[in-house]
Amino acid sequence: MVSNMNPILYEEIVKLDAAKRLQLAQDLLDSVASETFAAPLTPEQRAELRARLTHHRTHPGEPTVTLAEIKARAGIK
Repeated sequence: MVSNMNPILYEEIVKLDAAKRLQLAQDLLDSVASETFAAPLTPEQRAELRARLTHHRTHPGEPTVTLAEIKARAGIK
């Protein structure tokens, strides 16, 4: 158990089935990620993103996949 966590809340969480606990964990990680600061991009990462954007702009008809589609295929809500 997390030392600072309310023991009653913890007991309720561990009663959930594995799928619900996994979804809760993902939701918690997503909430933390949205609140934390993003590390600055390296020059290499920035160059890669620019290259991908340039490719996308020069090939507008090329099929793309959205993040929502990727999550759906992976069974992530």
